Amino acid sequence: MATAKSRTPAAAYRFQRHHPALIPGSCLVTKQKREEPMRVFFPQSDIDGACGLHVLCSALVALDLAKSSALADMPKRKHGVPARVWEVFAHTYFSGVNPPEFVDLVKSLELPVQVTARHGHAEGVDAAALDWLMRGDLVALAFESVVNSRTRHWALAVGAEGNCVGRKDVPDTILLLDPGATEPHYGVANAWLKVSAANGSSKSQTVDSSTRMKSKRMVWNYESACFPTEQVHLISAVRLKPEAWS
Repeated sequence: MATAKSRTPAAAYRFQRHHPALIPGSCLVTKQKREEPMRVFFPQSDIDGACGLHVLCSALVALDLAKSSALADMPKRKHGVPARVWEVFAHTYFSGVNPPEFVDLVKSLELPVQVTARHGHAEGVDAAALDWLMRGDLVALAFESVVNSRTRHWALAVGAEGNCVGRKDVPDTILLLDPGATEPHYGVANAWLKVSAANGSSKSQTVDSSTRMKSKRMVWNYESACFPTEQVHLISAVRLKPEAWS
């Protein structure tokens, strides 16, 4: 006689993954070799358009490629990575930097970093960003407002959140370190990109289907304590990964 199959539901819980170098506390820091913990966050001012540069600086500190104190003083530096970063990015400080130029400028620094980019819906930017974040990488994200595409911004994606059902992880949220928001306290993120109901499906169905993400441009809800919630599209995702990592 056949034995009835177990109808016990699979265990489900909420997960969060973020880059292993980040240490949350009263301010977000990282530990570099024998140095004291260094702050990772670089705030953007009200008048500059240097969000791309600020994002790169945060990534360089997290990847142990530059000291935060040296990067904060980069215009006065004569040698080293901070001096080179300012030499290459100075012209973008007020005007901003578009994704292809950002990639070219980062590569021109010749740092020990693998730079992999996906631009726009045609290259599967949404699926690629989530895949890289689930692997523990840092990803510079450029996004634009759904309502007004002239509103464009860079933020550093440092991790992902989602639901785990059984053995399957289903991410639905991107953790952002946004230079335009206030410094995070006791957390790794100060802003979030959450899958929007405007995609016409439930969160789990939308994110779980890589085919759907590649076939339809995703709408994300940008959320932060500093700004009103806004629907955005991802323009570009740029993975910054140390060459020494597998």
